[in-house]
Amino acid sequence: MHQNKIFQQILDKVEWIKGIIDRKGWDIHQELIYKEPASIDEVSSIEKELGIELPKDYKQLFTECSRNFEFRYQFDEEEPDEFRGIFSGEIYWNLDRLKEQYIENYVHWAKTWLGTSDLDEETLKLEADILNNKVPLMEVPNGDLIVVGYNPSEVVYFSHEGDDMHGKVLGENLWSFLEFHSRVGFIGSEDWQFEPFFDYKQNKMITTGPKVERFINWLEQ
Repeated sequence: MHQNKIFQQILDKVEWIKGIIDRKGWDIHQELIYKEPASIDEVSSIEKELGIELPKDYKQLFTECSRNFEFRYQFDEEEPDEFRGIFSGEIYWNLDRLKEQYIENYVHWAKTWLGTSDLDEETLKLEADILNNKVPLMEVPNGDLIVVGYNPSEVVYFSHEGDDMHGKVLGENLWSFLEFHSRVGFIGSEDWQFEPFFDYKQNKMITTGPKVERFINWLEQ
């Protein structure tokens, strides 16, 4: 699916979930922020400041969709056991905070993790492969990060405590992640909210099929 269609799907799904929120009396914690796209020059300027080139898909998000897009909601409703732990929804990206996120959160976080972890040499190398060459997409309320990598622009979960979802790929690329994330109502960013849709045996997200449809049906019921 082309990125423009995926972004339109995101906009449509925000309206869809807002209808559900209104009908069920759930709480919106952040009304939709939707700012105009950034210019290519603005993105290039930030790249120069950071001394990196951003992933192509990541740049397209800012220059073709929106420089800042945010929406958050929460609910207190009993969900089916297979989806236990999902209690909110969130979507976020913000070019204006990227420099701060990259330097103060991602770079500092990665250096601290690699510098203080009591890991053997082989594990440390594996951790470095996971942590290096990424840019932050979302800051998770529990202190974790959701980041975007390169070639392809895989979306990866960073757990600051090394929990089971640490290093797991949430999307093979940024657009496939956003396509799935919007379909399931932008489930919350904590690892345990993604976990019901992660297949540990196959080591991949479940993005289609009966389980996804059951969750969507539960949202809509």
